[in-house]
Amino acid sequence: MQQLLKIINHRDFVLSLALIVGLLLGERAEFLAEISVYTLALVMVFSTTGFSFSHWWPLRNVLLPIGWSTLLNYLVFGLSIILLGWIFFRNEPYFNYYIGIVLLASAPPGPSVIPFATMLRGDDNFSVTGVFGLHLVAMLLTPLMLFVFLGDSLINPVAILKILVQLIVIPLIISRFLRHPKVLPAVSNVRDTVIKWGFFLVIVPIMGMSASVFFSEPGPVLIISAIFILTMYVMGFGYHVLMDKLGYRRPFLISSTLMMVTKSSAFSAVAAFAFFRTEPMVALPSAVVSVFVTLFIIFYSLFLKWYEKK
Repeated sequence: MQQLLKIINHRDFVLSLALIVGLLLGERAEFLAEISVYTLALVMVFSTTGFSFSHWWPLRNVLLPIGWSTLLNYLVFGLSIILLGWIFFRNEPYFNYYIGIVLLASAPPGPSVIPFATMLRGDDNFSVTGVFGLHLVAMLLTPLMLFVFLGDSLINPVAILKILVQLIVIPLIISRFLRHPKVLPAVSNVRDTVIKWGFFLVIVPIMGMSASVFFSEPGPVLIISAIFILTMYVMGFGYHVLMDKLGYRRPFLISSTLMMVTKSSAFSAVAAFAFFRTEPMVALPSAVVSVFVTLFIIFYSLFLKWYEKK
């Protein structure tokens, strides 16, 4: 029984189950989309309880990880998928796919970078500093990127800033109270479980609201999949090889590679639900990338074994 519960509560099982349940429920998962902002905010509260600002002192210790993370996650990966999205989806009737790709590109990195990097023996300090640093950087970069690539007629920068406050600032403040020495041990015991099943409740409506497009528009789904295969897998593995040849250490390579290719599909999906509830095409890139992020850690670990043995 204990072994069964361990399997059911395993991260890969929970995320895979979310993908399947979402596709099976379809638009019946809309009620979860309506509360997705609050669900993701709860996930962020528990995710940030393990983070202490004392790790950022002196400040020079965090400038390099945050600078690298911004370069890789926003400029290299983000601008690459925007460029490819513009090439394929800039015209009607496919423009909503482009909107979804821009939402994804402007999102901060996914918190999954941290456990993935730990599992593969990456640089934990780089991962933690990069993820939480970029969530703060997102307060500036996310509205700016949306304004530059979509204009203020589709998404008001003030409205997206409000979502950022709900998903980053408020959870970070609440998590400071949960770091009280008398509370933190209990929070730490349930943190992973809350995060995993919280993501389950966010991913299910992502897949559900996009299910009709998945099955009725195979062409755009294949193009979006090809975009992420190129930018996540080809660029990601290529970056690892290049930086290895330049002499960078293995822990940094792993954490920085994960930082480059991992976007918070939950954040971009919440934004899609908030501004484009009746347009399932906008949420489709977030749904597709949810699948590829789940698979990336499997293929990346296999790549590492092959590359290091070679």
